[in-house]
Amino acid sequence: MKKMKKQIKETFLNVKLPEFDEQILNKKGNYVYMDNNVNKKKKTFIWLSSVCTAVFCLLIFGGFYYNNYIMIQNTIGIDVNPSLELKVNKQNEVREVLANNEDAKTVLQDMDLVGSDINVAVNALIGSMVQLGYLDDLANSILISVDGKDSEALRVELLNNLNIGDDYSVVSQKINDNYSDLATEYNISEGKVQLINQVIANNPIHTFDELAGLSINELNLLLGNTDNTVGSASEKAYIGRDNALTIALNHAGVSASDVAHYEIEMDYDYVIVYEIEFYYNNVEYDYEINAITGDIIEYDRDGEHHTVNNNASTNNNSTNNNNSNNNTSNNSSNNSTNNITTNNTYIGKERAQEIALNHAGLSSNEVRFDKVELDVDDNRTTYEIEFKYSYYEYEYEIDAYTGAILNSEIDD
Repeated sequence: MKKMKKQIKETFLNVKLPEFDEQILNKKGNYVYMDNNVNKKKKTFIWLSSVCTAVFCLLIFGGFYYNNYIMIQNTIGIDVNPSLELKVNKQNEVREVLANNEDAKTVLQDMDLVGSDINVAVNALIGSMVQLGYLDDLANSILISVDGKDSEALRVELLNNLNIGDDYSVVSQKINDNYSDLATEYNISEGKVQLINQVIANNPIHTFDELAGLSINELNLLLGNTDNTVGSASEKAYIGRDNALTIALNHAGVSASDVAHYEIEMDYDYVIVYEIEFYYNNVEYDYEINAITGDIIEYDRDGEHHTVNNNASTNNNSTNNNNSNNNTSNNSSNNSTNNITTNNTYIGKERAQEIALNHAGLSSNEVRFDKVELDVDDNRTTYEIEFKYSYYEYEYEIDAYTGAILNSEIDD
């Protein structure tokens, strides 16, 4: 018995009880052992959750702000002769202004349009163009092109908020395709590329090369009034439709009272021309008249084509006597030029190119032509020709009637 008590005592003393500290919680009589790391982990989880929530909120807000205030949604092009682009956000606020040529930089002056409403910015730029003389009575056309999301709605909004008088003509359009390659090649805006394509679609006889150098006002004249045109392009730089009709009737020996119906349209044949069609005694007459000088370039009478020389045309327009005298003196002063044509009809673009190449000692497959245009300056009609060979740029001015080289330059 004594031995048994001794064994029980030793057994009791050898029992190892669990170690509890002050963090033991008593809940309804049940003891729960709590590790010190539990609180630390719980605090870390709460902190990470808070950070993630804050980051998520920042991302949501940042995405909203970027989408509405930073990201470019539309590009608005303004073309007169100066060419500018305005990039705007979803709120129609200007984010960036680009000047596409030197004239555009002049128009911008010291204006800071970033942050401005697009309607305010467009009116400010047009006002600057008027003030600086880029828009006037002789050239009153403005091209506004809109590219991007909801471009049609923005186009209409811009038109409705223009603060210009009835003396100006606005052609507005939304960009329907990507014209960046052509715009880069010809150093013009994508809006002007689309406008030229529209003119060609109406009259496929034209080529892009022919029209690329024309002004917005000239293209507007060729396009005629469309659903997207407000106002009429100015013709004050030209002789006028009535004068052109009078010249044609006088040449045909027909009185205006004898003509029941006639049509007059403006077109381009190396220069801006009036195309006139009328009937007299069941005979159809078609005339093409230089819109600047009043010269009759050519005419048809029931399909019989005639090219009229300069002297003949000036007989029908007394205001062009100086032009005839200038051509006579030029012929006598340039007899040394190779292969000069002695009559007074246009020598043609191909002949002018040939004369320039012969003078330069080059062939057509060696050069790249940048410009071949018929120009009228001080009552003198000339071909202006520019082409590149190697690192050199050649410029020629050739009399359109005689083929005389009036000026030539080589730049490296």
